[in-house]
Amino acid sequence: MTEELKGKYHLFTDVWNTGNLSLLAEIFSADAVYHMPPFPDMNLDALGHFVAGFRKAFPDFHVTFDEEIIAGDTTVHRWTWQGTFTGESPVIPAPPNGKHMSGPGCSVVHWSAGKAVEAWHHGDWLGALQQIGVIPPLENVSS
Repeated sequence: MTEELKGKYHLFTDVWNTGNLSLLAEIFSADAVYHMPPFPDMNLDALGHFVAGFRKAFPDFHVTFDEEIIAGDTTVHRWTWQGTFTGESPVIPAPPNGKHMSGPGCSVVHWSAGKAVEAWHHGDWLGALQQIGVIPPLENVSS
């Protein structure tokens, strides 16, 4: 079962990488909760809208895996993402500017009966928004 869960989560990267939202129903239970701070918790419909809006802003968005851990019905996935801000989207509060972003992230997914029932998605949103110029860089506070 553990390799099956890992494979199902890899389908989720296909959702992010290609925008194929039809895969969501294969991966998540109908009542799944997707946590992605700082955004509000999402159900499957909201998650699909978020991914679609995000891919409008970053049509070349791509996720790759760096490390995975499986423990019972929980999987942990450390990943790296990248994309170029070339499209208008309600997800990003700024006009596209062609800037590239990349960064780390990690997901913790809880599974039941072969479907994800809860997922915690932690990505470097601050770093991403700084890289594309939506938020200014932080001052060096070590001095």
